Amino acid sequence: MVVFALLSERWFVDPRTDEPGTADAIFVLAGGGNRVDRALDLVRDGVATEVVFASTFVEEQDVWSARPCNAIRPERVPDEAVFRCAEPVPGTTRGEARLLRDEAEAAGWETVVVVASTDQITRARRLIARCWDGEVRLTGVPHDQPWPLRVAYEWAAGLEATLLRGC
Repeated sequence: MVVFALLSERWFVDPRTDEPGTADAIFVLAGGGNRVDRALDLVRDGVATEVVFASTFVEEQDVWSARPCNAIRPERVPDEAVFRCAEPVPGTTRGEARLLRDEAEAAGWETVVVVASTDQITRARRLIARCWDGEVRLTGVPHDQPWPLRVAYEWAAGLEATLLRGC
């Protein structure tokens, strides 16, 4: 139990994050936590002006599943920023890693700052590294679900990511 608790703390509660520096783009993974404000802060700090939100489009309702894709208020966005949404296939972190690779290759990005929930950082880092060899810097935001639920989810998702190799 002690090893489980220590690994959970290191991988999901307080994982290694990176200094954003400057980058070609900011890529925001779908999920909980205040990812929009973090992306806006990064733009204001001069990290990058292009921001891509990974989100699925729900055709029946004619909306994106990610809140910022439907309702980001223009007055909150710096003039130089370009915000857009793109759909990962499948709509998972693995699909988002593939989408990041495709977007990076199409745009010629070499460095990307990825915004994820803190608990997702370790798994996202592993999956993105399998898909793209550019420089990735991960930054986290607290998830809005309780930690025990997030840790349990990340253990299961991390096991799946370990067993299903490749991009």
